[in-house]
Amino acid sequence: MTTVAIPFVRIDPSQNPNLAVRDGRDPAEPYFKSMLVAFASFRRWNPDTALEFISNAEPPKEYREHLNRLDITLKIVPFEHRPPHGFAGRFTASLYLLDALGSLSADETLIVDPDVLCVGPLDNMLGAVEGRVGVLLMDFPPTEDINGISRIDAGTLHGALGEPAYSPEHFGGEAYFIPREHVENILERSERAWKFTLERHSAGLMKFMTEEHILSYAVRGVPLHHLNDHVRRIWTTHRYRRVDGRESALTLWHLPAEKDRGFAELFPAVIDSDSWFWSVDRATFIDRAGRAMGFHHRPLIRVAKDTLGFIVNAIELLAMPIRNLRTK
Repeated sequence: MTTVAIPFVRIDPSQNPNLAVRDGRDPAEPYFKSMLVAFASFRRWNPDTALEFISNAEPPKEYREHLNRLDITLKIVPFEHRPPHGFAGRFTASLYLLDALGSLSADETLIVDPDVLCVGPLDNMLGAVEGRVGVLLMDFPPTEDINGISRIDAGTLHGALGEPAYSPEHFGGEAYFIPREHVENILERSERAWKFTLERHSAGLMKFMTEEHILSYAVRGVPLHHLNDHVRRIWTTHRYRRVDGRESALTLWHLPAEKDRGFAELFPAVIDSDSWFWSVDRATFIDRAGRAMGFHHRPLIRVAKDTLGFIVNAIELLAMPIRNLRTK
């Protein structure tokens, strides 16, 4: 039986700029609302799937009732892989995934981020995995910086750990499908990479920076299946928009820029058991969710900001050769 798990660690906002205090609100509020929408979307399209919330702390009481109504199991797991002071300025909380991995006990677990929306049954996506570990292959060029290191840098680190030192594949952290028979191997390799990372940090050397870097190494020891036909990271910021009109063919939408917008807009429908969220057909659901996430029918103010972002990007691109000439 498949379990869908969402890990989320509560840490001091000073250690995670994504949790900055805004307008006096709990900095984790957008995450909890997004998580509830995410869990609800899995429950909507996969009613018999087990849902699991993995955290190092109890959720705020205003969300507990909603979690219970969705029949979500809470699993408290300490943050043992907390990076040392000065490790990184961003994404340190992502390393909590290493603790979440150690708590897996289901026959097969789909681990997703709090800002992943399920828009259909998981059957087709998971049916193609056939006992392998499901990962989302990212198409970063070998020299592009990926949260602190490039794929070429990662190849150097993989080589030091005994793997062939070419530019390895990089897998997104928003979705991992892990059958139980592969958990021990992935954990062993993750711990090896974590110990290696701490040693290099102490020595002031290049190191793995996020859970994506560590897991991209760890899963090299197991058979893999790419989830890309069913899962995509969809950016909807004003300056970086990657909506191509084919989103309805996917099963999971990862929407990193929509915690304060699209997920917040869907939240009232999620907590209303009589709303469209729980009753419409899949085509209508995708249309309404896509509208909330800014795929189409964007408000004029959002279209204006998106257009301005496009213009700024174009100006910077045109100015790039001039800047390069000035530095030679």
